[in-house]
Amino acid sequence: MNNLKDVPVKSLAISLSGGGHRASLFTLGALMYLVDTAANERITSIASVSGGSLTNGFVGQALDFKSTNGADFRRLVARPLATQIAKSGTFFAPLLTKLYVVLLIVGLILAVAIPILIPVAWYLRILLFLVLLVIWGWFFGKRGSVCARAFNTTLFSPNGRATTLAQIKKNDLDHIICATELRSAEQVYFGGDFIYSFWLGHGVPANLPLARAVQASACFPVGFPPTNLPAKQHRFIGAPSISGGPPKPPNKMVLMDGGVYDNMGDQWARGFRDRLGRWEDLGKGRLAPEQLIVVNASARIAWNPFRQVLVPLFGELAAINRVLDVLYINTTNVRRQNIVASYDPDEPVSASVIPSVLVQIAQSPYVVAGFYARRATSVAQRAQAVLKMLGDTPEQKKEWAKIASDNSSVATSLSKFKPEVTARLMYQGYVVAMCNLHVLFGEEFPLRPQELALDRFRDLIS
Repeated sequence: MNNLKDVPVKSLAISLSGGGHRASLFTLGALMYLVDTAANERITSIASVSGGSLTNGFVGQALDFKSTNGADFRRLVARPLATQIAKSGTFFAPLLTKLYVVLLIVGLILAVAIPILIPVAWYLRILLFLVLLVIWGWFFGKRGSVCARAFNTTLFSPNGRATTLAQIKKNDLDHIICATELRSAEQVYFGGDFIYSFWLGHGVPANLPLARAVQASACFPVGFPPTNLPAKQHRFIGAPSISGGPPKPPNKMVLMDGGVYDNMGDQWARGFRDRLGRWEDLGKGRLAPEQLIVVNASARIAWNPFRQVLVPLFGELAAINRVLDVLYINTTNVRRQNIVASYDPDEPVSASVIPSVLVQIAQSPYVVAGFYARRATSVAQRAQAVLKMLGDTPEQKKEWAKIASDNSSVATSLSKFKPEVTARLMYQGYVVAMCNLHVLFGEEFPLRPQELALDRFRDLIS
């Protein structure tokens, strides 16, 4: 589009995956590296889902990411966020959440006990039990609201005032919080000055709290119910008039975890130019991304002995849950494989492809460097420099393989992490980003041997 800015350097888009606090910390480490190398100055967007959205929202609230430096980023973002997760967590940190959990447990016990203890006819006992169960179910369905309040209390209310979505638009960088709209089976993108969805069109943020958008992005299935957000205040326009869409703008959005649709958050950058064809004004003041960095903290799907299958009914439910795991891992695997296959730094890049680099929690920093070091090209020289910096010995490779294995096995949760786990996740995110970007994108992403010390990340936890 002719309304996109022309710049002499390549514009960068970042995507941050889901994965609870594991993703929050791993992606935080990668962002620290980008700031330390001044790559943040040419970032056009940071799109995120689920746990990555906690970090993305916190960054957008705390500072202007494009103009910050390493010291300020550590002081205003890395230290407070890492300390919050290590010392208290987010969802379970506030007293209100603890009280809610206690009431859920007590309420369920009473729903069962009261009909048994009251001396009435058996059919009245059953009726009373059903009524109490419905009341308890309504209360149980409030988990999403409790989570949004917890996020607001722990992360998104500096000085006691809730941050709104509109307040994260700074400079010309978009912080995009991604959620999945269930009725349309499409993504909804929450930005600082717009909300966009293919089926809904584009609207304004209105007074939507940032914590609510992040909670919708992190609303993972089973853990939380769908989040219903009123749509009227956002004044959506521009929805396509095609078969299969809503006959008129809906009065609410039904949202789940952004990872249900795209757990790596890369679709904002990949579909940016196509989106301009439907909404030309989106390009005003924005750069189309010329490079993409995908920071992926998805957990491994572990071996399951599946003994539950022997138990009637329960075994079938467990099998359905495992099927969902298999479907999820295969869709994300295909996405990752396509990203890797679409870009080779030694080959010409098609104009239709955004050169992309994966920063993966399941990999040690030796993997990409070791693959390219065998070539006879400038890429190989950069790969060999990475191996030399890391120390190309079996002991050091084994140590990093253990870090990758331990980190990718950390549970997807919103509870507090041990300080050592917190530091280790940031450390790996930083080092893998440094090594992979240096090999695949070049000298503009320099090596920083001084950061190869876990203690530097332990020190960020107050």
